Amino acid sequence: MIKLGVNTWLWANKFETRHLFCIDKAAELGAEAIDFSVNDPFHFPVKEVKERVKQYDMEVIVTTAMPADCNAISPDPAEREAALIYMKRLLDIAGELDAKIVGGVNYVGSGYHTGKPRTQEEVERDVEYLRKASEYAEQYGITIALEAVKRFETHFLNTAAQALDLIKLTEKSNIKVHLDTFHMNIEEADIPGAIELCGDKLAYMHLVDSNRGTPGMGHIPWVEVFQALKKIGYEGCGCIETFNPQTLDETAPLTYLTRKFADTPEELAERGLRFLKAVRTMVYDA
Repeated sequence: MIKLGVNTWLWANKFETRHLFCIDKAAELGAEAIDFSVNDPFHFPVKEVKERVKQYDMEVIVTTAMPADCNAISPDPAEREAALIYMKRLLDIAGELDAKIVGGVNYVGSGYHTGKPRTQEEVERDVEYLRKASEYAEQYGITIALEAVKRFETHFLNTAAQALDLIKLTEKSNIKVHLDTFHMNIEEADIPGAIELCGDKLAYMHLVDSNRGTPGMGHIPWVEVFQALKKIGYEGCGCIETFNPQTLDETAPLTYLTRKFADTPEELAERGLRFLKAVRTMVYDA
C-alpha cells in the first residue's frame, strides 16, 4: 500500500536550518513520509535534518531540481561534469539520511530547453551520466528515480514511456521512474495507464492536483490513480508537492504558481493528506 506524505516545498524552496520546524509539522499532520526538496546540496543542513527526522516514524525521500548550469545533456563538458558533482553530493545526503529514493529533475538542468526535439547526442550524454550516477548510488542502496515533467520545463523527458525507454538504455537496475500527477495531467493521454505501464519500474510519486494545488482541488481522477497503484502492487511513497502560499513572490518564478490556495502551508498539507487518506481507504478497502 502507498505511504502518504508531504514535500518540503510546502514550506521552503531552499531548505535551511530555519526550516527544521517543518519536519515536526509534517509528523504532527500525520505524514507517513517526508520528501526533502534539496535544491542546493552544497548548503543543505544534513546533520541537523538527520537528528530531527530520526525522532519520527516517517520514510525519507530526497528530490531535486538541478540548476541550469548542472546539465547532463549540455554540449558543454563543464556543465555535464557539474551535473555529476551535484548528483554525487545529493546521493551523499540521501545516504546520510537513509533515504532510498533520489527523485526529481535529476537528469538535466531544470528549465533547460533547446526549443527542438531531443537529439540522439543528448540521449547518449544522459545515458553516460546516469550510468556513472547509478554506480555511485549503489554504495548506498539508492534508487535514482527520473521525474517526467511537462514540456514547458524540459524538451528531454515528458512521459512515462520516455522515462522507461531511457532507463532501458542505461541497463541499470537502480534507475526507475518518478511520476507527478500534475505533469501527467498535461503530458499523458491516460494517467492510470501510464502508472500501469511503469509497473515495478515505478519508484516514487508526487501527488498534486491539475491546478498544482493540493489533492482534491482540481480534476485529477484520484480514485483511478489509486486503483492503478493498487493494481501494480505499488508499495512506495506518494508525497504532496505544492508550494508555500505565503511566499508566492519568491517561488512563482520557479513554479509559475501565482494563485493562493490557502493561507498557510499547514492548511494545504492537512487538507491534502486527509483527502488522500480517504481515497486510499476507499480503494484499498474495497
